[in-house]
Amino acid sequence: MKEYFVYFAVLVILFSKDSSACFQANSEANRSVTTGSSFYEECCCTDSEYKPMSLWWLDPFNNVISGPGTDSNVYIEEQDQCLALHIPSTSKTLSGPYRCVTTFKGVQYTQTHNLDVFDPLYFYGTATDQYLVYGNNSLIKCQAKGATEPLIRWYRGKDGQNEISNDTVKYQFMPDGLIVKYVTNDDEGVYKCSASVLSTGEEIETDIVAKVMTIPIITQLSASPETVVASGESLMLQCVSEGLPDPVILWKKIAEPIPGQAKNVSWTVESKDTIRFKNITPEDAGTYECHARNFVGVAEKQINITVLIPPTIIAFNDKAVLEGDMVPIICNVTGLPLPNVTITYEGKSFDERKTEYETFIENFSVLKVNRSHDGIYICNATNDVDSVSEMMHLSVLHQPYFDQKEKILWAWNGETVNVSCAHESNPPANFTWSYITGNFSTIEKQEHDNIVLDYETALEHSFPFSRLFAPFGKHICIARNPFGEASKVFHIKKGFRPSIVENVTTIDQTATSVTFNIEPPTAFEGPEVIGFVAEYDEAKNYAFTDIHPNRTWAVGIPYKLEKLKPNTTYHIKFAAINRVSTGDWTDTYIFLTMDKSAPEPPIFLQDPLEVSASKVLKWKAPECNGEPIDYYVLRYCPQDEEEDPALCKEYRLEETTEMELSDLQQNTTYNLELIAHNAEGNSTPANFSLTMSDGAPSKPTSLLSGGALIGISIVVVLLCLVLLDVLLYFWKKQGIIASCCCKKSKKRKPNPLNARDKKGLLKDNGESGTDDTLKRPNNGHKEYEYNKTTGIITGKHSSV
Repeated sequence: MKEYFVYFAVLVILFSKDSSACFQANSEANRSVTTGSSFYEECCCTDSEYKPMSLWWLDPFNNVISGPGTDSNVYIEEQDQCLALHIPSTSKTLSGPYRCVTTFKGVQYTQTHNLDVFDPLYFYGTATDQYLVYGNNSLIKCQAKGATEPLIRWYRGKDGQNEISNDTVKYQFMPDGLIVKYVTNDDEGVYKCSASVLSTGEEIETDIVAKVMTIPIITQLSASPETVVASGESLMLQCVSEGLPDPVILWKKIAEPIPGQAKNVSWTVESKDTIRFKNITPEDAGTYECHARNFVGVAEKQINITVLIPPTIIAFNDKAVLEGDMVPIICNVTGLPLPNVTITYEGKSFDERKTEYETFIENFSVLKVNRSHDGIYICNATNDVDSVSEMMHLSVLHQPYFDQKEKILWAWNGETVNVSCAHESNPPANFTWSYITGNFSTIEKQEHDNIVLDYETALEHSFPFSRLFAPFGKHICIARNPFGEASKVFHIKKGFRPSIVENVTTIDQTATSVTFNIEPPTAFEGPEVIGFVAEYDEAKNYAFTDIHPNRTWAVGIPYKLEKLKPNTTYHIKFAAINRVSTGDWTDTYIFLTMDKSAPEPPIFLQDPLEVSASKVLKWKAPECNGEPIDYYVLRYCPQDEEEDPALCKEYRLEETTEMELSDLQQNTTYNLELIAHNAEGNSTPANFSLTMSDGAPSKPTSLLSGGALIGISIVVVLLCLVLLDVLLYFWKKQGIIASCCCKKSKKRKPNPLNARDKKGLLKDNGESGTDDTLKRPNNGHKEYEYNKTTGIITGKHSSV
């Protein structure tokens, strides 16, 4: 209804102004513009007599278009003889016919301008970087929109010099792009996509960089520091891959935790390809799989992580068992790798620990225990991570044991006898003492019937024997605990001194010594023999005096008399000694020393290794056999298949029993021969074989004597002094050379002051010659005084 009203209003206006017209013909034009652009069209009067007020613009809906200043995006503007239509920003809704209308003599004329607004040509869904899958048919996407369906063309190369044809073996056009068949690496590069619309004449193009995608490859899967680590250490897993586009790295642990147990994840992803364990735990051990994935495919690789667990001793507990029982000795341990277990028996306690106690016991052993098994056991568990130890005490319960069940003790007047009830028992035992009197003669029995012993509860007792207190007999200790009892009997008997020595023989004899074999006597009751005493003297003295030399020996050493006279008869007698006293003397033995003779062979005091290391040979002086040893002769030769006497060396040594071997060669074996000499001749040679090793190099022999070395030192000092004097001459014109070369005879110039003092007034009175009148008087008066510092003269002849 509104449209009819507008049309009727226009006709009224036209007919009311039929007296004017701008043009007298109908026309029609088409105009196409893109969305957002401006549209401008003029409608002008052809005759200057007519004004633009005779023109009207109608929109596609037959509405009269108003002038500027309205809210509409479409308005008119009068310019000279024209009425212009303005659309600053077009849109598709503004498409349609726009008419400029005028009338002449009741006839209407129209200029129709058909406006077509369309979207500009553009690409969509087209990426500048796209990927081709190696070996497959891949699509390079390129899509465009415009006023009409655009025409798509494809080119190879950035400059588009090579156009691609459709429906070839290699390429095929598709509505959404270009299919590249059987992609190879040669298909990588720049593709140009061109779109054009014929109706609008628009054309656009874009470059697409196509890259050939490759399947991921894991080039490195490593663990740092290594795949085997100890619990608590740090570990880093790294997965390095190649592929296009860059693969995405994902980690997965293959070994799952035990159902029902919580898994505390102790590792974190440091980057896309790295996992770091800051404090790895045994639960982190297992197989880890790295996934490298991109659009083409996925690569997988696994790495196994082993977490070493330090050893732990689960159970090694103290035990108390009864002697005779079967007891398992087991040390339960855990760890990875499985620890090596050793069990050692360390003895009763660490204070009593000795080497012989260290007995190894195999794990999982079963012992039939006795009291010797009682003590401390150490379990040591060791693997590649650590070593731990645990102590276990095995307590063996047993009845009391004594080291001896019976023991004989000797006593006499003044001796103190100790008895002890010390024993082994677990648990500790109670003990009691008892005393049974021994068998005595009637007199002795009467003396000891009144002896009563009160042992009380002491473990040990001491009995000081005397004439009035002599508890001979049996002293019995009985020890009891819940597992049994044991007893020990001490037989205290009266001890007597040794009986007479019955067997003495001579086993070695020289001119100055004799060695005996003495058999201890046994036909007596008392402590054992601990030594012998001998009384001896020359036969000529033996009958005239009771004072003779004596010699005492302890049992076990050579019974040897020394420093005797050669070819001399001696008388000697022997007696045995024990802790009670000395026994009776034997009958007198007679022996004759030998005549004077050559010395016995020397005795070497070192082994060859000691001599090779120290390079000093030592020996013991032998028996001289009546004449003192005056010297030794040492001769040594290199040991060879054919011994050359010229290579042998011989030394005569006096008043010494050692020699430094300074001239022996390395890696050489020598035969040494040592002879002792006295007035009677040479001893039998003592032989010695010695090898000088690399570790004992010979002492170097000095090539120059001491005097030559001193002379050389003096010459060197003199040369240094001469060189120093020459240096002073050229540098300072000083020194001995300068004094000799530069000495000149020069007259000394007179002192000007002395020259002016012709009368000698400036001299001291004491220095003025023989003139007595110029001498100083006794009162100390001076004829003049000259100050050498200031130059001023004072006195009788001065002007001051």
